[in-house]
Amino acid sequence: MSREATSMSGFWRTQLTTFAVLFAGYASYTYNRKSVSFALPNLMKNGLLDKSAAGTISSSQNTAYAISKFLGGVLSDKISAKWLFFSGLVLSGGATVLFSTSSSLTMFAALWFLNGFAQGAGWPACAKLLKKWFSPEQFGTFWSALSASSNVSGSLCPFLATSIIAQFDWRASLLVSGGVTLTSAICVALMLRDSPIEAGFNKDFSQEATKKKTDGKSTAHRLTWKNLIQSPFLWLVSAVYLVVFAAKTSVTEWGQLYLIEDLGHSAFTGSGFISAVETGGFFGGIAAGYVTDWLKKKWGKKTPGNPRMFAAIWFMAGVAGFLFVLTTFVTTYTSQFFLTVIGFGLGACLYACIAIYGIVASESYPSHLSGTAHAVVALAANVGAILSGLPCSYVAQLYNWRAIFIVLEVLAAAAALFLIVFRKVTPGLPEDKPKSQ
Repeated sequence: MSREATSMSGFWRTQLTTFAVLFAGYASYTYNRKSVSFALPNLMKNGLLDKSAAGTISSSQNTAYAISKFLGGVLSDKISAKWLFFSGLVLSGGATVLFSTSSSLTMFAALWFLNGFAQGAGWPACAKLLKKWFSPEQFGTFWSALSASSNVSGSLCPFLATSIIAQFDWRASLLVSGGVTLTSAICVALMLRDSPIEAGFNKDFSQEATKKKTDGKSTAHRLTWKNLIQSPFLWLVSAVYLVVFAAKTSVTEWGQLYLIEDLGHSAFTGSGFISAVETGGFFGGIAAGYVTDWLKKKWGKKTPGNPRMFAAIWFMAGVAGFLFVLTTFVTTYTSQFFLTVIGFGLGACLYACIAIYGIVASESYPSHLSGTAHAVVALAANVGAILSGLPCSYVAQLYNWRAIFIVLEVLAAAAALFLIVFRKVTPGLPEDKPKSQ
């Protein structure tokens, strides 16, 4: 075997190792982030929290997450993505362990705010590392595959958490979650490298992409964040990302409570529904990356706008459709099978949209601004997550949990129409404008 072939073989193995560490690390982030959500029915049943207090805890985390995910995106353009990823795991794991020893609402909210702040380091670091380690032709597929780590975690962890709570208590469940996250941090420190160059390979796909964009007379390398915030495409993506993230967070945070409190289903039925959402999200996210990579190769230069957004229209309409079924046809007597089908379809559409919006935000702008671009749309997404916390729990307190999903159903349908109307919008940065001769 030639030296070049040996080098390529070693690079491919290192790529896979990098992906595996990121996959396990981000799955740990998700397990940690949702650990209190899994415990909420038990906490409310025991009288430790009411609906308003549960919303306060959720919003405290989501508020911090919104702030830190924006900061994390900006920081990922400035500092080591590996150590950003590591730091978030350590802080979020530590906050969860401390939460398991607390009892007051003030401490619960403060610690979950800290957890949310630490969580914001996770995906921006992943996005930056993916761009360095994988070529533009692989980017959409590996982005979606890595996003699926959240769904794998979300599918398995409701059952794990419910079993631990049933066998021991909610404190033990959070202690396990914190321990898993801290263990993942150790693996990241030992096994992850910031770039192929740091690992000894003469490759850096993010630099190659930048070189392609800056060939000839392109001005991409001179663009600043001021040019970025003037891009209409960025605000289009931000608007629809806010809606879909509000829907996703509400479904995963309040879906089981809707089934348990409004409709009288068991805790395991509620956990099964959430698991189905995450399982559907796994397949939907991967399908979105693969299909939109194909659309971009086939139609990327033939149609105005980003061709990935055409797929987003259909997935967004699917979100509205499955929410309609959930609020209209699900009753106390609905079978577990039917609930699983609804959860699977809803999760597939939700996570497909999330994957597409994240990909287009990162790939549509030069490498030195890709983290910031993703940070802007992620900030909008997390505003949606904040709205799904205390405001939604207040709506549930005034009416019921079903009312939340009716509102989200209408918003999702409106977002799909919004995408149809503005489907031809482009990033609109200076390098896209024709130059005078």
